Amino acid sequence: MSIDKTNIVIDLSYLKEVSSDNNEFMIEMIDIFQAQTPGYVESLSSAILEKNWSKIAEMAHKIKPTLSFMGVEEAKEEMASIETRARNQEDYEGIVADFKKMQDILEVIYVKLEEKKKELQS
Repeated sequence: MSIDKTNIVIDLSYLKEVSSDNNEFMIEMIDIFQAQTPGYVESLSSAILEKNWSKIAEMAHKIKPTLSFMGVEEAKEEMASIETRARNQEDYEGIVADFKKMQDILEVIYVKLEEKKKELQS
């Protein structure tokens, strides 16, 4: 599965729904995502370098719902694919390649979330 970084869509409708359209809460959730996700990604990166299948699956599993919460479905599906392959201990090279793509995608997501935060603050 490949994702076009230029077409990454962040759909905050789920976040709006669970927050009852509370902008302050939504901003707080974005801040938490931006604070926690880089650490999770770093742990996933280490697990991949160590070829630690169970840790790869665990970290991908941890990142997956946060992507869903932020409304980045394609990225969530990509992370689910990494998790599944790690649980099955298969396609290590594919996991490495997809993780590299995910790192680039996450950089775009962080920037787009900053833009969403500014919209919510105004």
